[in-house]
Amino acid sequence: MSVAKIALVGCGNPARRWHLPTLAELAKRGAIDFVALCDLDETLAAESGTKYGVPHYTDIDEMLDRHTDIMAVDIVTGDPTHHVIARQIAERGKHVMVEKPMAITRGCCDVIVDACRENGVHFEVAENYFRMPKQRAIINLIEQGVLGDIVRVYYVEEKARNPFEPKVTHRGLTRPLSKFGNSSGMCMDMGAHRLSQLRLFAQSDPSQISGTVRRYRSSPEFVHEDWAHAMIDFESGAVGVYETSRLGESLHYYQVTGTRGSICDDDWRGRRIPLRLQAADGMKDVAVEFEHHRVDGVDVISRIVAHTDPKIVYVNPFREYAIDDWCVGHADEVMSLANAALTGEPPEYGLAGRKDVEMAMAIYESSLNGTAPVRLPIDGMTSYERMLHEDYHARFGRAYNAA
Repeated sequence: MSVAKIALVGCGNPARRWHLPTLAELAKRGAIDFVALCDLDETLAAESGTKYGVPHYTDIDEMLDRHTDIMAVDIVTGDPTHHVIARQIAERGKHVMVEKPMAITRGCCDVIVDACRENGVHFEVAENYFRMPKQRAIINLIEQGVLGDIVRVYYVEEKARNPFEPKVTHRGLTRPLSKFGNSSGMCMDMGAHRLSQLRLFAQSDPSQISGTVRRYRSSPEFVHEDWAHAMIDFESGAVGVYETSRLGESLHYYQVTGTRGSICDDDWRGRRIPLRLQAADGMKDVAVEFEHHRVDGVDVISRIVAHTDPKIVYVNPFREYAIDDWCVGHADEVMSLANAALTGEPPEYGLAGRKDVEMAMAIYESSLNGTAPVRLPIDGMTSYERMLHEDYHARFGRAYNAA
């Protein structure tokens, strides 16, 4: 059986914790061929290459020249580099996958889209959260109409629980963002995950977003927001709320409410789905079972069974692999890319990654304009994106879309 030959670029923490072990397990089981890896840091590249038994490089073009059979590349680098590296690889005729967020602005997303289209290759976005077993099961319940028509979706979380300073002041979005490093802020980091989940929970695209973004820490080393809140109107009529914080709050829950039932959960990764449905005598808890087993010492989900009428079952496609719940999401995204490389069929997520970025851009833009609503899809470049493009030029010495 033919399998896709895949390489990886970027051996930092996300790659070492999730991408590399998952690629190695998929290769061990014969699902893909893990061909090579690359990182600018020779030490990181060598350590990872040695650990996983694949050739390592510090130059992408050299890697692609040496391994002309590479079909697709998993890009696990800092946010500002996604579009640049993806274009470089697409121009070599290879399919690409970039870590979330897809890119730092919609314009940077479009660099990827255009490069892939012009070179006849596909792109995927490594959005792993909705692909994890529990989240797949929840989305399956929603799609099957178990909750009825979705009317409200919430996601409230703490990114961290740092204390407030003794004298608390706040500012909105501040410059210079030219200090940005690997991350591009909470609304683009965890926000990319949560905005994706809210959109999938609502089963609808957003039509309007109002948001406010605040920065409380006074230290100049912190250039990104500490807190953000957004109200989302969806085309379906559903309403969404997203809130995230690095300071003080310990709240963490998500809620999906429909005309027939709801899910309200304070542990999005835990093996429990608190499903409540309408019954003749009021709201009633419905059991959801998580069945699991062990593969090479790893606790693996085999399936999730919701005892609705009829039963709704999620079956883990990686139940025969030594892959835990978290990395099922990574395995799923890798195989989405691999299947696109083999069959030519578009990957599962792709342009949906751009929608996540657009939602984040709307939050930032609304905050800059006193929480004024921003209509979606956004027409033209926002003032926040223009600011980011200017700061990108200041940081890297070239335009964001320079060849």
